[in-house]
Amino acid sequence: MRIINIVLVSLMLSACASSVNIDYDKGANFKTFKTYNVEKTPVRVSVDTRIDSPFMQERVAKELDAVLTKKGFKYLKDNAELAVKYYLDIRREIETDDSDVSVGFGTFSSHSAIGFGFAVPVGEASSIDKLVLTIDVISSKTDTLIWRGSLGYTLVDGATPETYSRLIKDLVSEILENFPPK
Repeated sequence: MRIINIVLVSLMLSACASSVNIDYDKGANFKTFKTYNVEKTPVRVSVDTRIDSPFMQERVAKELDAVLTKKGFKYLKDNAELAVKYYLDIRREIETDDSDVSVGFGTFSSHSAIGFGFAVPVGEASSIDKLVLTIDVISSKTDTLIWRGSLGYTLVDGATPETYSRLIKDLVSEILENFPPK
């Protein structure tokens, strides 16, 4: 029974997971890029005090450095081939309870069928805030965007510095998982 519960919880959590949105210049030769520089301040940040702080910006820049270094890129303060910039936004989403009441009736015979049904949503609606991190990779040589990735995670009430650090680590890791494109 315990294993069944674990499997069910895992399936529910995976259904709630967001997918990374990625777009890139298919003509760019990503194999030629070896160095990067991360902008320490975001291009844009929401005015929400939960994310508009030097602590959050430091977490993002630090995690971008860690992931890109792990992928074999070398940090250069000046004259790097790639400029990495980011955006921090809050997106409010409305979530509804999926329960509903269905009413239906119909008839069936050997050659014909008639039916009618409708569903009436029952439950409460609530709003949730998502932290959306967008990462831009720009070719310094041409000063053009060559790659963009974006993902949002739900912000939780009562977050701690450890919560925010884990959130940023997970966001950056997931967004850059398939960077550079092959």
